[in-house]
Amino acid sequence: MHTGELSEGEAFRLIREHAYSHEELPDTTWRRLIELQILVPTEPGSGLYLLAEPVGRLLTYLFDEASPTTPEIVRGYIASLETLGQQLLSAVETDNVTFVGLAFAEINNSLRRIHADLGETQRAVQNEVAAFKTNREQISVRDRYRRIVYWMERFVGPMVEIVRPDGPMAAVFEETERLLRIAREQSLFNDHPALERNLRYLRLVRQHALRVFQECRRELQPLYESLRRSSFIAAGAALALERLLHEGISKWGNTLVIGLSSLRVQSVPSDAAITLILNRVITHPPEPAPIMTLDESPERPAALDRRLWLDSLPTDLANVIPVEDLLFWLSQHYPGRTTAEILTGFSRLFFDEQFVATFSEAGEQDYLMADGALRGHSLRLEFA
Repeated sequence: MHTGELSEGEAFRLIREHAYSHEELPDTTWRRLIELQILVPTEPGSGLYLLAEPVGRLLTYLFDEASPTTPEIVRGYIASLETLGQQLLSAVETDNVTFVGLAFAEINNSLRRIHADLGETQRAVQNEVAAFKTNREQISVRDRYRRIVYWMERFVGPMVEIVRPDGPMAAVFEETERLLRIAREQSLFNDHPALERNLRYLRLVRQHALRVFQECRRELQPLYESLRRSSFIAAGAALALERLLHEGISKWGNTLVIGLSSLRVQSVPSDAAITLILNRVITHPPEPAPIMTLDESPERPAALDRRLWLDSLPTDLANVIPVEDLLFWLSQHYPGRTTAEILTGFSRLFFDEQFVATFSEAGEQDYLMADGALRGHSLRLEFA
């Protein structure tokens, strides 16, 4: 099948070459090709012609020649469905029956195009894989690797991101299905069998798209990994040969060779020692796991008791404020506390923001504690 532009002279030459009989003149065949719009001019008044797109697609289908659909085209279909969904929602809100019917036909047409393009892309990938396997010896490893990388990065990878269950296609299809159901519930589209077919086709296209590109990735992924390893090996071999040409055979590869002659092994264990260690490991008597006591102790820890006592001091002192001598009050009310604990409580109350502390100008006094004695000025404490 001829591709590209075609002049009138070239067309007459092809007609004469492929004519099955001489009953019809080339001029008659040429006129019929133009009248039936099998050949169309590239632009008005031009002498160059192209094969009409519907005819080309038909011949491609008949000869099983597939051209892959780019991710941008599929995204265009999805964007078109999304825009149509917004307009369909507006039509449902305004009870526009005419627009709902037209939108239904456009949705059906878009879904069929997506289904056909995805199937054609799958056939193109399968043809590429078949050509790779049959022409393995005629193409270099680097070129084969680049072709597989091109198919993976240009078509399969982006398409999988589009058609995955949480991708943009699934979201638009779900919204379209919801709008069609609303139109049916509001009796804006009465052809229920056609509507059900369209809803089933929405689910079919989404499942078909995911299945197609999962299968394409399963076919290309092993070839990609295999060619990737082969490409690394070829690149390494090329680097080694380049060094051989520049450095010579005497220095070639010595930097990557391990000097085994310089290794020294000392104190190698004997077989008897290894056997003894293994026997000790195997025959070692097992020990029971330690038992942890998780029950709470009935006695309260001393640190916790001291913390609770310090936190309760402002509340206890609030009932007797003002206090003329804080240290004396603490020693009298808590005779069992040590000197360190009494001083800690004294500091706790002295720096508390709700109290005001004032030292007396009288002389020093002696304070008896449970484990000692203190001397100092009395401290008056009252509310701030």
